[in-house]
Parts: sequence; C-alpha cells; structure tokens
Amino acid sequence: MTARQLPRPTADLHTHTDFSDGHDPLAEVVAAAGAAGLGTVVVTDHVRADSGYLPAYTAAVRAVRADAPLRVVCGVEAKILDTGGRIDLPADLTGVEHVALADHRFPLPDGPAHPEQVRELLATGALTPARARRLLLAATTRAVTRLPAGRTAHLAHLFSVLPKCGLDEADLDPAELAPLARACRERGTAVELNEKWRCPSPRTAAALAAAGVRLAAGSDAHRAAEVGRFDWAAGALAEARPDTLAEPRR
Repeated sequence: MTARQLPRPTADLHTHTDFSDGHDPLAEVVAAAGAAGLGTVVVTDHVRADSGYLPAYTAAVRAVRADAPLRVVCGVEAKILDTGGRIDLPADLTGVEHVALADHRFPLPDGPAHPEQVRELLATGALTPARARRLLLAATTRAVTRLPAGRTAHLAHLFSVLPKCGLDEADLDPAELAPLARACRERGTAVELNEKWRCPSPRTAAALAAAGVRLAAGSDAHRAAEVGRFDWAAGALAEARPDTLAEPRR
C-alpha cells in the first residue's frame, strides 16, 4: 500500500503565507486547505524577537476564519536559539494561539550556529558527532519547557538541521530521546512529521509515540498548492503509530 492510499491527516500544522516567506496570501492558503479536505489548518509564519507584523497578521487570521470552511489556527514558527532552550519569539504574542518550535540553526551554548560552522567544528574535532547530537537534544528539550503558557505547540521538522551539518539522525539512540519525549508528553507538545524535509524518521517518530508523544502532520507549505499534501507524511505516520495523530487542542 502506498502513502497515497493511506488515510490522510485531517490537519496541517505547518503552513506559510506571504506575511513571512510564503508565496501566497493568507486567504489563498486557507482556501487551499479547505479544497484539500482538511478540518484544521495552522498558519505558522516565521517570527523573530523583533518581528513587528504580528498585529496585522493576527487580525488577518481573525478576519479570514470568519468565513473559512474549516478551523483556522493562528500560529507562528520560531527557532531554538541555544542549548539553554531560549526561543526567538516576540515578547507580545497577543492573538497567537500556537507555536511551531524549529531547529533553523544549530543551537550551541553561545547561540545559533549556521550548519557550515558546525561542519567546520566537526571537521576540526572541536565538536564530536555524539556531543552535537546531545547538544541538539538538550536544547530542544529545554525549549519545550520554555514554550509560552496558554498556547498549543509542536516541534516542527525535528532534526532537520542534522543532515545540513553532515550528521545522521539514524545515529541517534532511541534511549537518548527519553528526556525530550517526557518534556513533550508533560507539556502536551506534539511532534510533526514534516512533508518538506521528511523528518523525523518513522523510527524516531515510533520511539516518541511509544513514549506517549502525540504525532502530527505538517506540509511546511510555502505555496497554497502544497497545503495538505502528505505524500510522505501519511505513510510515515502510519508506520510510526497512527493512533497518536494530533491536532491542536481547542
């Protein structure tokens, strides 16, 4: 059975509009989600601590949801900054209901590093692959515990930064995931299987699901036509454990 024949997720927890780096307007993204037969779409445009567009963004989401044929959740995507788990979020999140937590850069003790910098550290022996994996896991775990209260959240494209740095997710021991799984379970934070980056692997997702972590599907769509397309994620979710499929809680 192919992924196209599998039951499709009914929620897309990771989409972008032209408020950040998406190609299409918010209304087109929501319309595409409805056309794809989704029951929920979460818009997760990128933010940083100094982002100033949130008032206009949250107002636009409120306006479009009034006539939307599905549930529209106002979210943002923010990166993990360092091994202390700091998150690159604006101080004022008024109107934001959901946070997608992402590894856009490699979180080191002194801040986020470009993957090429990590490659250089690995090449010179200043950083070992095992320590790099431990640092990323620690940073992600701590970031989950620092997510703002009163909002739903999920981990977006978990471990996507590893291959960019020349590291392999397959080298992770499932036992190393225990602290992250515990943090996600206790905080109600889902883990997304990301269609664009095809991560985390079904093996990793299965280990997290076995530890009680909820799984989700995210297209990471940057064009309206990509919303709700889960050619890889549907199969990966089924392989990991479909009964853990998550939507943002109401």
